[in-house]
Amino acid sequence: MPLMGDSATLTITASDSGNYLRHGFRISLLFLAVTASSLAQSTAAPSIMVPWLTRSADNSRSGWNSHETQLSQASLMKGIVRATIIPVIGDARGMEAQPLILPGVSTALGTRDVMVLPSMANVVRGVDAHDGSSIWQVNLGMPVNGSTQIDMHNINQHWGCLSTGVIDPDTQRLYQVCWVSADGSGSPQTARYYMHVLKVADGTQVVPPVMIQGKSGTQDFNADMRKQRSSLVETNVNGVKTVFGCSGSIFETGNGADGFCFAFDVATNQLTAMLSLTAGQGAGVWMAGQGAVAGPDGSLYVLTGNGDFDGASQWGESFLKLKYTPPSSGKAASLAVVDHWTPWTDYARTGQKQPAASASTRVAGDSAAAEAVRRPVNGGMNVPLKNATLRSMVNDQGVPTVLVYPQMATGNWSDEDWGAAGPACIFQIGVCIATGKDGIGYPIKTANLGGTTLKDLSNPKANCAKLAALPVWLTMSPGPVDPCPANPQTLNFFPWGDTAHLHMTPVQFFDPALNSWTIFAWGENAQLHKWKIDATGKPTYVAESHEYASVDVRGTPPGGMPGGFCSGSSNGADPNSAILVCTIPYGDANTNVVNGRLLVYDPVHLAPDGSLKVLWDSQQFAITFLFNKFNPPVIDGGQIYVPNYNGGVDLYRLVQ
Repeated sequence: MPLMGDSATLTITASDSGNYLRHGFRISLLFLAVTASSLAQSTAAPSIMVPWLTRSADNSRSGWNSHETQLSQASLMKGIVRATIIPVIGDARGMEAQPLILPGVSTALGTRDVMVLPSMANVVRGVDAHDGSSIWQVNLGMPVNGSTQIDMHNINQHWGCLSTGVIDPDTQRLYQVCWVSADGSGSPQTARYYMHVLKVADGTQVVPPVMIQGKSGTQDFNADMRKQRSSLVETNVNGVKTVFGCSGSIFETGNGADGFCFAFDVATNQLTAMLSLTAGQGAGVWMAGQGAVAGPDGSLYVLTGNGDFDGASQWGESFLKLKYTPPSSGKAASLAVVDHWTPWTDYARTGQKQPAASASTRVAGDSAAAEAVRRPVNGGMNVPLKNATLRSMVNDQGVPTVLVYPQMATGNWSDEDWGAAGPACIFQIGVCIATGKDGIGYPIKTANLGGTTLKDLSNPKANCAKLAALPVWLTMSPGPVDPCPANPQTLNFFPWGDTAHLHMTPVQFFDPALNSWTIFAWGENAQLHKWKIDATGKPTYVAESHEYASVDVRGTPPGGMPGGFCSGSSNGADPNSAILVCTIPYGDANTNVVNGRLLVYDPVHLAPDGSLKVLWDSQQFAITFLFNKFNPPVIDGGQIYVPNYNGGVDLYRLVQ
């Protein structure tokens, strides 16, 4: 689609342009006007890029590139332009995986900084990260067709390479999981997930695809339809390289739903361990596309969603620490939960009594008919508000608020989904801040998560005392509502009738002006928030933006989804080089494909009124794009990459 308000060029090969046009794109001749001289300049210049090897930049999922030498607060004063739209082939929505970058790769076209773009149609492209020109392209098999069986709003055209892979910089290999319909039907019932190992230089497969399969306890990964959305991560512990991935299920609130995590050995290219997180009673790991966090010692940290909890083998609504033991001396590898912390159970949130039935049996009253109407992830979002209870409050900033308490769904568990975002793990201070749909941030000690038991949950204050610091309302301020209440049903409200869910992993940044760690979080129907995190893990509110996510539907309950997604960059500790780049939807991106807004903030220096200061705003230049629901920008080498739902990736660079 043509740009308004700025000039731009778009590099598309002849074969790519045909595909682009088949998906309804109108390509301006202006976009095709890339001169040979400008292309030569972009490929001949020394690389100023750094590796972006995994979702959100690194294994702690900080979302921060601290080696950015081109973009700064001063350079942005000249402005940025959308320089090109890089096609993502085969799918109208493009990609759900975050783009990855490996600089200095020897390709058939010479040394290139390669960006990897896996589409939801299972077409993976390697492109030049500077201009988007094609280097290689491979097809990994037929994807699953989009349907209301997977997403009740039917946003996606295909379901293929759903999660973000990981690049090993030593071997220059990409590890990418994709959902493949091997029988050619496109049906999710018969499709399977495969690990693909590709050479970043040319896209060739190192080994045949390896099916993700296996049993853990009584559970079989392929016995039900899974949704492997959470991103992969690679660790290197004592020289043993391992790639890990986790998964949820299509129907997260019905029997058969189960979270899984798995280990893939890099040396042998084999699946070595599979861990089920319940006995078919939920605890999916999806975290809105974010992946497991890997600590310095190789420990993994994940948040789970809807499901049962018993503190022994049922891990619904929990923050988990996992330990992987590689195979040795004839012993099989293992992956196990070694610590956890849990804020509440779904039974308590819906006012039900914890059943006495064993975890492996069907909960009494849950009939086969009830299972037949299981709904996909986010299918329980439409909570009835007709008979809601209203409570008037005044928040900590003196602003009157109204809390809307809807009628809660009944059943085994409701759609509370603590695991709606990834944790912000600041290993330098030994604290992870876990948060999800309530918008509450829980600071948890990585050395001792707390080991919550069912007995602990009968005394929430004692359970919260195990935290590094008391929890806080991270995405909004509802007023004097205890975030760690004796009765967790008091958390079942929408502020002003709108949701306040957090789906982004908070971005982590050591602020040199505050001399403290800070995090940034952007919840649904709310503003971007900045929090200071002291050495003990205690969060203190700093500032917020004026801009709201889903502004077009905010105030029309329950508002819009999914809030904002952000990434940041700086040149080391220079406070004047730091920028924060965020995308937000104008409408409800859960139920519709909606327009998006790109904003660049100064994350250090506040505006005169104490708010977070905007450095650049796509709205001011009438630049339009379709918002990509769970995909944050990438910042690297003076360029900003924004995956869109137009079937491509917008590339922004400084005005020359």
